[in-house]
Amino acid sequence: MIDIPIAMAFLFGGICLSMGLVSLSISLHKDGEKVDLIFGIMCTLLFLFFIFPPFGFIIVDHAPYSKDVIIKRIFNLSFLAVFPWFVYYYTGYRKKFFPVLISSLMTITYFWMATTKTERQVPYFLFGLLTTMALIIYYSFLAVHRQFKSQSDQKAKWFRFALWIFVFFFIVFAVYQLGNNYFIKIFHQKLFFPINLFPLAFIIIMGIRMRTNTLEKFHLEKALGLRNRQWESLLENIQMIVVHLSAKGIVLYINPFGTKLLEYNESSEIIGKDWFEYFIPEPESNFRKEMFKRIDLLHQASPVYKNTIITCKGEERLINWNYEMIQGIDGKLAGVMCIGSDITEKELAFVKIQQLKSELEKENLILKGEPLPDWMQPEIIGKSEALNYAIQKAHKVASSQASVLLEGETGVGKELFANIIQRYSLRSDKPFVKVNCGGLPAELIEDELFGHEKGAFTGALQARKGRFEIANGGTIFLDEIGELPIHLQPKLLRVLQNGEFERIGGQETIKVDLRVIAATNRDLEQEVLQGKFRDDLFYRLNVYPITIPPLRNRKEDIPMLIRYYIEKKSAKHGKSFESISKADMNNLIEYKWPGNIRELKNVIERSVISSDGNSILRLDWFYNNIKAKSVKSVPASLDQVEKEHILKILEECRWRISGDSGAAEKLKMNPNTLRSKMKKLNINRQNIN
Repeated sequence: MIDIPIAMAFLFGGICLSMGLVSLSISLHKDGEKVDLIFGIMCTLLFLFFIFPPFGFIIVDHAPYSKDVIIKRIFNLSFLAVFPWFVYYYTGYRKKFFPVLISSLMTITYFWMATTKTERQVPYFLFGLLTTMALIIYYSFLAVHRQFKSQSDQKAKWFRFALWIFVFFFIVFAVYQLGNNYFIKIFHQKLFFPINLFPLAFIIIMGIRMRTNTLEKFHLEKALGLRNRQWESLLENIQMIVVHLSAKGIVLYINPFGTKLLEYNESSEIIGKDWFEYFIPEPESNFRKEMFKRIDLLHQASPVYKNTIITCKGEERLINWNYEMIQGIDGKLAGVMCIGSDITEKELAFVKIQQLKSELEKENLILKGEPLPDWMQPEIIGKSEALNYAIQKAHKVASSQASVLLEGETGVGKELFANIIQRYSLRSDKPFVKVNCGGLPAELIEDELFGHEKGAFTGALQARKGRFEIANGGTIFLDEIGELPIHLQPKLLRVLQNGEFERIGGQETIKVDLRVIAATNRDLEQEVLQGKFRDDLFYRLNVYPITIPPLRNRKEDIPMLIRYYIEKKSAKHGKSFESISKADMNNLIEYKWPGNIRELKNVIERSVISSDGNSILRLDWFYNNIKAKSVKSVPASLDQVEKEHILKILEECRWRISGDSGAAEKLKMNPNTLRSKMKKLNINRQNIN
């Protein structure tokens, strides 16, 4: 007669042994994983538990425990001690605190059991065992939750199913051990002991899943191998330089074309070297290295850029780069893959074409063109639609008494438009007083505009009329009105509304009748929103606005302006020029002219002074200045790059740091981190404004 418990013990032991041997053999392979090793150990422990006598699944024993019982329990308690390490490697939930804690508690529980000498209905060590098993369940469900978050759904579903079986048998085991008569009756009929049934179910369920993983891994590795061979073939034959850099800028890989381009015999001569130290010329290397060190933080950095590299023989090659950041498992920057194309010959050809083009364009343009038309205003030169529209508006408002606001960038000629309005106004024969609000100190501007009485302040030895009083009956031109201090704006508003004011230190109200023409290079509407300019004063001044176009928006006027100013400045300096090269004319037309007419006038005058003969040739200084400004505009340090980027985002967010649509959200930074960064870089609104 076959003993059923013994037969079942050997059957289930054989299942565990076969599962364990497969897992251990896979783990010992060069590409084996630790999770297979841990699973193999667990299977082996369970196998030893099943085949070690006594063979019954219920160990009916009493303290002090026999030697056979103590040895047998080594295996099932060791299974539970190793279990959290399986969870650790299988789920990827890398928190070592729980595995270490659980293994330690299970070891203590075993020695507690082995040294128990006094018989009790519920031994004390069982409370330690139940607590440790509860910790295993808690840690396992935390790990499953992490698996679902990392979108490893299939693996997580199998493991979660096994855990619910664990929970069921844990509850049954706990109730049994705490002395429930119903369960005692069942288990004394030689059925499975619950604490031993779960490991068997777990081994079967997870063994099937892990072998499925092995098959999937095999197919994936096969597909990946094919992809790798295709990728390697591409890298071997592509006519582009491919460089893989570590997070510290060390070359980890370079393809054959890159090796050949850098004039080395073997890629091994390049691998391991600092890319920026060996292959980037000074002084650019230091700047590029600093940028690279924090490339994962500078989101504004373009993934496409152009720079020079040095070959083994010291030759320079111009490369157009495209890079892709490589992140590690922890989400930090692990390296950068750079792909570049050699554009040295292309750039040289482009420069050569430009030189040839410049040579071909060295034909001279005759400066003596058609005379200026009669309708054109003195010094307001041009025939563009934008300029003519502004002139027509000035003529239209000239004969009225309305206030005029002239808007436009610095140097566009706002004062000339004020002169037109005055020339054709009904007050053309009356006083025309001009005041530059931006050119007067804040403490003197009130005295300049409104005057003072004798003794009003120290040094006021006699009464003095202000500009408003002098302009009585005529027109006053307030240039750069946006610079007017906020505390004087109500007094100016009173003049515009009622035509009255008091001198400094005076009690008598002075009445004036005058027309106000104001000019500004600021956006007064924006100034009003920011509280820097009174809205009621803005509406009084903005009765009839005229926007004067910048020079870059009226390129067709530039040749006429150049001819006009060459003729005028030549006469001033006693010279005569008859022509200008077509290339120089084209360069002047394409230039952006940030200083507008004022800048153009100064450029022409300096060229007239610097040039000899009958043609304007000395424009090299102008081109050199443009190049120097361009170089100066490149940030000298990484901090400057970061500061400019933060300033740009702050301006876009209207200096809102936290909350929705705040700068911290756009920069993907903690608001407190951003404030610390602003303090370090000396960024504050008062300094900027």
